[in-house]
Amino acid sequence: MKKLLHIILVLIVGGILVFPQTYVGSDQCMNCHNNVNPNTGYNIWTEYMTSGHPYKLNEVTGGPPTFPPNTSPGVPDPPPGTSWGDYSWMIGGYGWKARFVKPDGRVFTATQEVQYNLETQGWVPYHFGEDKKYNYGCFKCHTTGPSEVGSWNGVPADSLGTFSEPGIRCEGCHGPGSDHASNPSVSPPITGTDLEITRCGDCHQRGGITNAIPSSGGYIRHHEQINEMRASKHGDGNMPDLTCASCHDSHVPLRYPDATPEEGIKMTCQDCHSGMEILLNGQPKNIDCVDCHMPPASKSAVGMVVGNGRRGDVKTHIMGINTSAVDYTAMFDTSTNLVVLDGNGLAQVTLDFVCLRCHTTEDVTWASGYAMGIHTNGINDVGINETIPSEFQLEQNYPNPFNPSTTINFSIPEASQIKITIYTITGEIVETLIEENMPAGNHNLSFSAAGLPSGIYLYKMTAGNFTDTKKMTLLK
Repeated sequence: MKKLLHIILVLIVGGILVFPQTYVGSDQCMNCHNNVNPNTGYNIWTEYMTSGHPYKLNEVTGGPPTFPPNTSPGVPDPPPGTSWGDYSWMIGGYGWKARFVKPDGRVFTATQEVQYNLETQGWVPYHFGEDKKYNYGCFKCHTTGPSEVGSWNGVPADSLGTFSEPGIRCEGCHGPGSDHASNPSVSPPITGTDLEITRCGDCHQRGGITNAIPSSGGYIRHHEQINEMRASKHGDGNMPDLTCASCHDSHVPLRYPDATPEEGIKMTCQDCHSGMEILLNGQPKNIDCVDCHMPPASKSAVGMVVGNGRRGDVKTHIMGINTSAVDYTAMFDTSTNLVVLDGNGLAQVTLDFVCLRCHTTEDVTWASGYAMGIHTNGINDVGINETIPSEFQLEQNYPNPFNPSTTINFSIPEASQIKITIYTITGEIVETLIEENMPAGNHNLSFSAAGLPSGIYLYKMTAGNFTDTKKMTLLK
């Protein structure tokens, strides 16, 4: 495996040579941490190597990078018209998308099919035709030991910067470990609160660690969790009582929970907000706090309009909900490309992200009627059968044939990860309508085929071990 050496600087302090700590590599960390840790009760090394952090940048050696079992399916082929031998690195590929870096240090941008989106299994453009360098500005959040000094491609004039290891490995969070490796009683340079907030904030923010939340195209941009938290009631700008580590166990995979028996979330909303529930006709409704308060309003690769609703592919950490009858345009300031903040510097998510991504045929006025005071008033006389179904069921779309929109109803007996995808009759993906955890109950989605040719299409639902596929006919 290639090793890109981090530059070692020698400092002179008070006439004495001081050698800063250097990066020793994650294999060195494995020597001591590849066992069950008595404090965590699990093997830190094993768990962390199934999380997404180590795969932010992956070396390409003539074939596709591989990922741990029960995580990412990976990328089946490189961009059309190219081969794996054309690349040195693949950016991502673990959770949302993948881009490709050539040996000369440039991101491949030559065609309209250069970024692979895992959710849709399709290709999209990225900086089409530009000379896009893969430099420090990019890999400072993709690698361990990033430095602005030098040029990893061996061409000094390119000034791309260098890094110690691809991906965010142990030292990517804890800092260079030479002193700790030499003497384990010496702690790594980054520990405690700095590790729980500041280090996370190095990458999980955009535009500075403030409450300003960048947006683009009607969605929050994709790694603004620190900005979002600071624009929520959970943080006053310093988040003194709540850190990233309060809720997250950063060693345990979260994107693909089937990769581990461990739990990546160690504190839930209910731990602090006890007694909060939603009553449906007087009975507790099986719904989790994060289903409404952390809707997928951020876009990493895919943002979708689903009927009257909207959803991105990353959950927001804003938590606050705007219960007024306004749509997503009230959430974003297009003149600044920022999320709108109130007089206290707080943000809120609109109901088309919160409610209408599931109730796709309703509108914000309907949603607002239930959202206002929902924890106090509950939901009564909703006009639909809210009996929890006894089994998974995917119903025939209606109308069928249709032009251009149709509704797909489905039922789930328990909270489940649901995926519903539209295919052509030959098996090509047209659109993924939904891929997220949903509460038990009867649900519906709207599908618009505007722009598609007439013909027979398939729609497939998967939920755990349940799979069902049905046909529908678009007739224009």
